[in-house]
Amino acid sequence: MVNESVAGAEPVVETEPKAPSPDALAAREAEAHARAIAPDFTPMEEIVEGIYEGPALMASYRGESVNGIYEGYGVLTLPDSGLVMAGTFSGGLLNGPGVERDMQGELFHEGIYVDGVPIEYLEPIPGTPTDAK
Repeated sequence: MVNESVAGAEPVVETEPKAPSPDALAAREAEAHARAIAPDFTPMEEIVEGIYEGPALMASYRGESVNGIYEGYGVLTLPDSGLVMAGTFSGGLLNGPGVERDMQGELFHEGIYVDGVPIEYLEPIPGTPTDAK
């Protein structure tokens, strides 16, 4: 569809919104599940002391855990960085599908995470050498 509302101006081509990727859909599903179960859990910092140190002491986590470690679906709020992470946790970090939002709910990132890092940050960049010799 072409919009020619201004005389003499280049036509503006309107495109269809891009469909979300399978990873984004999985992340949204994981976030929805994590947020649905989070209210059923006591904040982790009220249950366990001494497991997490440093910035994690300022964090608030609600969700599934094993021996005080974030494990399963949950919501982690990090006031220091202004982020809220929701999805699947393993070993205390977001691992698998998940979403990061700012404290106002604006989407920062959605997709698959490995040890708290979006997987695309771990993949080699096309066109760059994969090994330095």
